[in-house]
Amino acid sequence: MQIEIDIDLLIENDISADDYLGLYALYRKGFKTVRKLNFKPNWKKLEQKGFIKLGPKLEDAVIRQEFIDLFSSDFDQMFAELLSTYPMKVRTKTGSYRILRGSDPSLKTNAKARDRYSRIIGTKRFKHEKIMRLLKVQLRVERDRLEYMQQLEVWLNNHTWEKYINIDENDTGSENRIIRKL
Repeated sequence: MQIEIDIDLLIENDISADDYLGLYALYRKGFKTVRKLNFKPNWKKLEQKGFIKLGPKLEDAVIRQEFIDLFSSDFDQMFAELLSTYPMKVRTKTGSYRILRGSDPSLKTNAKARDRYSRIIGTKRFKHEKIMRLLKVQLRVERDRLEYMQQLEVWLNNHTWEKYINIDENDTGSENRIIRKL
């Protein structure tokens, strides 16, 4: 089993890697796997946070929806949210418009972007939230230069959102802008 951990997810939820791995292994493989892997999760703290309901024994524990929502969600809903945030068209310097994506998630023009996004995030909500946060940073930072925005499929293929990781979400100045030379 391969598990990907987002450090920001751990920090935001104030849980350790052992806590996350213990919960994930318990959810996916059961209590025997948790014992074999020698994780040391703080079960009481996780219960207080609402991620698990402990029973008399670990075998009786129940993973709650709060934890499941951290990494699993409805892909269709996440893709629709991406489309609603990503600009559909941008005005060029000549005054015409350039189309960046289809208007509806189910349109054939969005099929490649949908497939690519599915491969990037799967059903992992934390990855989707990170990408959405960085897209919003990009839109805020580049608001005066949106004519250079990539088509959605290209944006996904190039992982363009990663360019905005170290830029403050509240930045409104031009000092951190990514400037394209003409």
